[in-house]
Amino acid sequence: MAKEEEKIEQQQATVPAASPQATPAASPRALPAGSPAGEQRPNRDRYSSMFAEDNPDIDFEDKEARYGRMAEERESYRKLRDSGRKFSGILDKHRWLGAMLADGETNPLVWMANNGIDIRAALEDEETMKKVTEAFDNWTQRKAEGEAAEAAKDAAIAKSVETLDAVQQEFGLSDEQKDRMFTHFWDEVFLPAFAGEVSKDTWVALMHAMNYDQDMANAREEAAMQARNEKHNNRVKNFEESQVPPSFGQGSGGRVAPRQAKKDAHDDLTAFIRQNG
Repeated sequence: MAKEEEKIEQQQATVPAASPQATPAASPRALPAGSPAGEQRPNRDRYSSMFAEDNPDIDFEDKEARYGRMAEERESYRKLRDSGRKFSGILDKHRWLGAMLADGETNPLVWMANNGIDIRAALEDEETMKKVTEAFDNWTQRKAEGEAAEAAKDAAIAKSVETLDAVQQEFGLSDEQKDRMFTHFWDEVFLPAFAGEVSKDTWVALMHAMNYDQDMANAREEAAMQARNEKHNNRVKNFEESQVPPSFGQGSGGRVAPRQAKKDAHDDLTAFIRQNG
């Protein structure tokens, strides 16, 4: 038994030990071309291609120009989205309108007839006829009021243009200056205000216009104060030069009396001796 175990050990000693396999180093992954860093960005490439088709005048790599156009497109999308929501609300409220549009019919009378609604019988009903008449009268009144308001607005605009012409003549503005002023008022003041948007610059300009009279009064008061100060400074200057206060030694006609020599006690004694000697 011991011999067999010794034989087995000798056989195992003669078997070469298996060399450990070296773990292959991970080869670096090749980065495909397509971006500055070599990383592919298919969504960016697809969007840049679509952007170039829709905006051939804008360089996609110019970020400021690109973001400006993207903002404009976003605003358009929002307006379209809001309009779509309003229209969906109308269709939800008036499902017959949605059904009519789905059928491809634009004439509601024809659509109602195609769907078995007898218009003639409905109009023969006194209550229905009364409602239809009132609704049509209301529409006629709204139409007339709208036309009158539009005519009044056109007349007011014409009057405003005449006023602008008068301002041009009064201040000697050129035609270019007048047109620029009208365009600025219309685009920057009137239209935004009509839409309910008033900028800070517009409010500040209005504030200055409202305070114009007070500002002019303050300017006049400041000018008068400066004149008084200047007059006082001139009086002080004259005093410093003559050493005689302007309020003293004034003769007739506002002339300064000549300065007299100062007398002392010796002069008085000499005069007394001469008179009594």
